Amino acid sequence: MERLVSLLKQSKVDEKQTASQLDKVLGAEREIKRAQLMLLVRIKNNLTPAQQTQLRELVEKSKVR
Repeated sequence: MERLVSLLKQSKVDEKQTASQLDKVLGAEREIKRAQLMLLVRIKNNLTPAQQTQLRELVEKSKVR
């Protein structure tokens, strides 16, 4: 990300380098989001149906606030 920011700060921005760096940043972001989602799936799969119900209730309560 720092590299992308430094590229964008230049008075004349190199489009090809910026696009390449953006692809790297977006790829890293995608991998992080994928890992987060997969972790949530694994956690949910380890919960009993009663625990899943309790979790849903807690999530709903937190949305009300």
